[in-house]
Amino acid sequence: MQDNIFYVYQYLREDNTPYYIGKGSYDRINEYHGKNIKLPAKELRQFVKTDMSEKDAFDFEISLIKHYGRKLDGGILENIKLSRWVAQAGWKHSEETKMKISEKNSGKVRTEQQRTNYKGTKTAEHAEKIQQANLGKTISKDVKQKISDGLKGNVPWNKGITGTPWSLAKRTAYMKSKGVSE
Repeated sequence: MQDNIFYVYQYLREDNTPYYIGKGSYDRINEYHGKNIKLPAKELRQFVKTDMSEKDAFDFEISLIKHYGRKLDGGILENIKLSRWVAQAGWKHSEETKMKISEKNSGKVRTEQQRTNYKGTKTAEHAEKIQQANLGKTISKDVKQKISDGLKGNVPWNKGITGTPWSLAKRTAYMKSKGVSE
């Protein structure tokens, strides 16, 4: 896959101010973004910068989002996430947003079981049950190839999205520890 096939784009309002900033490759600028982001008329979809590496496009997208600001932080953009992750390193909720979250959560009564589940880490017993449920399962070569192609971005539906270096390394180490080879 080519390194420089990424771009940063924006969706514009009628007054030519941006309301959404995104990073993409292939035809992402023309694709559905979910119920909260409306796809504007073609003339209001604009490339900001093209022919970039994925990292450069990601960094540029974040810098534009921070420049214009998200509505939830007092800015003008409809973006909810800072690209893929809401809590990007170094990013913090505004005081107003913290208050809104607090107000939405106030008065909620959670059971003891719910509070226990929020603690995150699963018990050793739970981990063992998951492991036992997966023992003996085999993955066909065809499925392995599809997974590999998807992680490398070699399938039309994946549009060039790959696993992160961390996730790929973790997955590879896990598969090797289980004796699974490519």
